[in-house]
Amino acid sequence: MPKPAGLIPIVIVGAGGHATVIAEIIKKQGKYDIIGYTAPGERVPGDDWGHEYLGNDGILPDLQQKGIVLAAIGVGGTGDNRLRAKLYKEVNEYGFSFPVLIHPSATIYSNTLLGDGTVVAPSAVVNPGVQIGVNVIINSGAIIEHHCIISNHVHVSPGAVICGGVKMSPLVHVGAGSVLVQGVSLGEGAIIGAGAVVLHDVEPWTVVAGNPGRVIKKLKLKE
Repeated sequence: MPKPAGLIPIVIVGAGGHATVIAEIIKKQGKYDIIGYTAPGERVPGDDWGHEYLGNDGILPDLQQKGIVLAAIGVGGTGDNRLRAKLYKEVNEYGFSFPVLIHPSATIYSNTLLGDGTVVAPSAVVNPGVQIGVNVIINSGAIIEHHCIISNHVHVSPGAVICGGVKMSPLVHVGAGSVLVQGVSLGEGAIIGAGAVVLHDVEPWTVVAGNPGRVIKKLKLKE
């Protein structure tokens, strides 16, 4: 079947399972044409992937010179979001821009701000007054209540419920099905385990799990 005219070319950077979600959202939006993907090696995210392997990330400057100026980060994450942040910075320095990708089934209310490269997955809800930074994942079925502030490179996993006025610093990871009560703040790089109920502020680079949430680990940063 021929592709509709007027689609804007875009490249997916990374070949994790998250890349398949990104590809489907891109298709559903109907604005972009996926020209292929880059990765350290030719890895296929799924049997029905169907997109061309273009080479490793070293090919990105050549693509940019050929007029490909849009990219999407296809790497998700299960805790440490520094790789996503690193990829975003590197690809941006090559001259690429990152469109906001929103699945049609997601609900985005008025008076919200979504930064470049942010992805809002199927059935997610972003309520009024929310501010979201760059390269953020609001995953499937997550709920972001009113007036939350979510900083750059954060991943809110499927089914998480973020109550009103929550503040997240950069690189936070919120696990699937977790609940953050109204007004709590999460420090940089904090990790909230799946199903945790967070009642109090969380310090930077701290892992919290359980109901009620409790600190189970302090992370040691790699140089």
